[in-house]
Amino acid sequence: MMRFSTSQMYALKQVPDSAWTPYNPDYEDIDDYEASEDFDDYNSDVILRGTDEVRFGRKHMGLVVLPNPIANAIQACIAETNGRSMRHDYLRLVDAHRSTSEITPKGKGRGQKTRQYLRDEREKREQGGRDTQKEVKDMKMPRLLPGERVQIAIPGERPAPASLVYQKTRLKPHVIEYGPAEAMAYVAAFAPGTYGVALNVLSELAMRVPEFEPSTILDFGCGPGSALWAAQDVWSSVQKYVGIDSSEAMIDCAKRMFEEMPERKVDGELLRYLAPDQPNTHADLVISAFALSELPSDAVRQTTVEMLWNNTRDTLVLIDRGAPNPARVVSEARDYLIKLASESNGTVEVGSMKVPSGIHTVAPFPNELDDPTNNTPAWFQFVQRVQRPTFTMRTKHSKSNAEVVHYSYIIMRRGPRPPDSRGYLDSTPYSYVSVKEAQNEPEKYLPDGTQRKTFAQLAREAYYWPRIIMQPIKRKGHVVTDVCTVDGKIERWTFTKTHDKQAYRDARKASWGDLFPHLPKTSIERSHFTPVEGPTPEELKKMNRKQRRSLMDFDD
Repeated sequence: MMRFSTSQMYALKQVPDSAWTPYNPDYEDIDDYEASEDFDDYNSDVILRGTDEVRFGRKHMGLVVLPNPIANAIQACIAETNGRSMRHDYLRLVDAHRSTSEITPKGKGRGQKTRQYLRDEREKREQGGRDTQKEVKDMKMPRLLPGERVQIAIPGERPAPASLVYQKTRLKPHVIEYGPAEAMAYVAAFAPGTYGVALNVLSELAMRVPEFEPSTILDFGCGPGSALWAAQDVWSSVQKYVGIDSSEAMIDCAKRMFEEMPERKVDGELLRYLAPDQPNTHADLVISAFALSELPSDAVRQTTVEMLWNNTRDTLVLIDRGAPNPARVVSEARDYLIKLASESNGTVEVGSMKVPSGIHTVAPFPNELDDPTNNTPAWFQFVQRVQRPTFTMRTKHSKSNAEVVHYSYIIMRRGPRPPDSRGYLDSTPYSYVSVKEAQNEPEKYLPDGTQRKTFAQLAREAYYWPRIIMQPIKRKGHVVTDVCTVDGKIERWTFTKTHDKQAYRDARKASWGDLFPHLPKTSIERSHFTPVEGPTPEELKKMNRKQRRSLMDFDD
């Protein structure tokens, strides 16, 4: 059984009385009023305070507060840790994250440097590949500390970020192996944010797939168990949990957290590694939160993603940071899973599209096509506001008790994509009744007499709704949104007050990450998201200075 707070129950909420059609007292009978021109003039302009479709597709979640039992357990774990040393370890963790997060992957930058990098990459592929060892040696960084190892990543346009620990020193891409000190710093600084993001993603999964109630969970890169805390707050059906983490200190921390919260303890085990064909690791829900980007190479990540999918009975959730390089890791994991499913199970036709029969994307993409941001300056990312407990504020030396966590994610499920029985472009309502009948049955009909859709109908149709990938731009009389469509394109949609008042009102209330069911007045494909490799050196020589400078900016 799903468990939601009041703020999370969006779907099928009762329409407020103020949204109902008012009765005109000039008419003795409501039937006479419905047959009059006055009713036709009003009924054509009925604006609902949000439709069931918009509530169902809403992803936005307000400020997430870490539950008191979890906050008290973390406080007990870090009580004996020196605050100054924990601050130093926190800065080392931030250095490790920034060393990979702030790297601009292939095509994710602006200007001539990115275009030159794309040309160099093409030439290196033609010559037999990249010399990664030389690239690592050319990057300046202080001597690696114990527990740190170099991570091969793709350098892009941006220079290497400066270290927060070692002044005037540029960082080399690396990750940290967590010891006892690093584990305590992670729990104090990053566990609340991980919990908030996991709660948002898993709540969306529960809303989109209402029949899914996992009883077993496999958590890769479990850390202190943040994903399990979020899953327990979404579903009450969780009975068994298997956590995988290569750090013995993190496993000890997770065990300590379970001891501090006996009411949240479940049957399960904590393991140091995940091996192929390992027994007792298959689960209904497999999740990896902020772990894939810390693996040493793309080859290791690919093998890990395949093992996680092989251990997935139903749904796989991958979450990582909302920076260019981690977003690329998540996107490539999705592409690899779709490729595996297509090769092993073949494809089937759903409408006019051919999709793999053994897997489908629940979120954030409304299709199984390639990521539309590949080789473009953009990437898929979303945000979640999280309240900082006191120990997090002290560790980060922050005066604000709230932070915004950027993240990227995918939700993959076994089986083909559910068919769109009505068709997304079919705007024909199910049925109409009179306003009088609608007032008598508000749980079945909307104020304008349109039949309400069931939860199952909304869940099925939501697979084909576009997703808002940026915060909507609100202007007087119109709203502009950038959406990822079911056709695999990034388009800019405009909703005007004169074209469709209901769509305009809903667009003004929409948020970044929501699924949006309305059709726009106008739509154009965003040239900013069009893959461009740029001119060759010979073509650049033939251009004048003004033409070369124009290449440094992308069109809006």
